[in-house]
Amino acid sequence: MRNGILAAVLLMAGCNSPSIDLYGFPARKVTVGSSQFSVFTDGRTAQAVRTSVEFGPAAAGVIARGHRAIELATGCQIIPGSFGGDPALMRAKLFCPNPV
Repeated sequence: MRNGILAAVLLMAGCNSPSIDLYGFPARKVTVGSSQFSVFTDGRTAQAVRTSVEFGPAAAGVIARGHRAIELATGCQIIPGSFGGDPALMRAKLFCPNPV
């Protein structure tokens, strides 16, 4: 039982974490429409981790909201063709003349 609880806690801790290349960078919390994100950036790349629970019709448009969340959190433009991911984790390369 104790091992099950420990495993659950460790899994939940990873739900709001970036991949290893952005680990250690602070999260910026952003809400776009009905979606909440933690956005991590090193100034050249960014990742948006969706932290809100969404499914069914409410999940429509999550990718577009993640795109906007990265722009809002970083103050940068996403380089065309560099944005991708899934409704849980989105990645992009940035052009930042005036980062936030």
